[in-house]
Amino acid sequence: MAKIPASANAALIKKAKSSGISLSTLKTVYKRGQAAYMSSGSRPGTSMGAWAMGRVNSFIKRGHTQDDDLRGKKKKKKK
Repeated sequence: MAKIPASANAALIKKAKSSGISLSTLKTVYKRGQAAYMSSGSRPGTSMGAWAMGRVNSFIKRGHTQDDDLRGKKKKKKK
C-alpha cells in the first residue's frame, strides 16, 4: 500500500485537531481510501490522494458508513 505523503499527513493532523477524531483513526481511513482507489477504481482524473482524503472528509462528516467500524461505540441511554 502507498505511504501517506507528508502534505496529506499535515492535513490529517489539522483535521484530527479540529474534528476531535484521533490521528491514528484518520490515517486508517486514509489508507483504506488508498486501497479502495487501487481495488475498485475511481472517477477519471481523480488522484489516489484526492480519493483517500475525500473518504476522510466523508468519515468526519458521517457521510458514508464504510468506516463506521472505526468509530467508538456509543453508550446506550437508559430509559
